[in-house]
Amino acid sequence: MNTGVRIGLYAAGLAVAFGAAYGVGDRFGPAPAPPAPVEHSEHQEGGAGEEHSQDDDAPPAS
Repeated sequence: MNTGVRIGLYAAGLAVAFGAAYGVGDRFGPAPAPPAPVEHSEHQEGGAGEEHSQDDDAPPAS
């Protein structure tokens, strides 16, 4: 058997083996952690249509 063919078959076998391992790990691996909750400490309560970047009670910027 030609050396190039043997190397090609070996590389193809490795690709299949690693692809199968990746698929099994993706299917049966641990579930990803849920994202951490975002804190809204500076978020102002308000209704629809209010600008979040504008504060009506603050003095104008100088």
